[in-house]
Amino acid sequence: MTQEGLPIIISAPSGAGKTTLCQALRKRLPDLNFSVSHTTRAPRKNEQDGVDYHYISKEKFLEMVDNGEFLEWAKIHGNYYGTSRKNIEDTLQKGKDLVLELDVQGVEALRTLKYQGVFIFVLPPSMEELEKRLAGRGTEPDNQIKQRLEVGKKEIAKSHLYDYAVTNVNIDESVETILSIIRAEKKRMNRYQPDCPEIRKIIESGNS
Repeated sequence: MTQEGLPIIISAPSGAGKTTLCQALRKRLPDLNFSVSHTTRAPRKNEQDGVDYHYISKEKFLEMVDNGEFLEWAKIHGNYYGTSRKNIEDTLQKGKDLVLELDVQGVEALRTLKYQGVFIFVLPPSMEELEKRLAGRGTEPDNQIKQRLEVGKKEIAKSHLYDYAVTNVNIDESVETILSIIRAEKKRMNRYQPDCPEIRKIIESGNS
């Protein structure tokens, strides 16, 4: 029987470096799968449909909501974001580990459902650094940056929803920390499967 894959949920305030971290994770673990969320927001420069997000209309998104197609969904900064239930379940059932990049609202929804996964929150070194990073993107006017900072404070206040916290000072160090978390979680006895069939059988007999 195939061991189900590990869902790894990663969140961060806007500008904390979640996207860059996940891109670095892809390079370090090529076999790691990443959930591609649906969104109604317009693509940013260099973003690709089907790679960064599935970009759909508001009408299509709400139709998918009505059909129960999302594991979780939320409205953030005026746009809708959602995680496809079928894509997640299909990937995990094949024994593949999967990263879900979710906002805090999405995590609140999963916690309400008592969803089993590893929840990691990425923090900025300081609010000053967060503001600097948001301004450095050059994608939003000052009033939107201020709005994102206020939302970021509220998200940080809900970091208790997570199992682990990673302060993103240096990308390489943060990636190594996340990799260490994944390695440790996969060695938990409720997930671990020894390579030796005989040892595995003995362990399973003790759990029956």
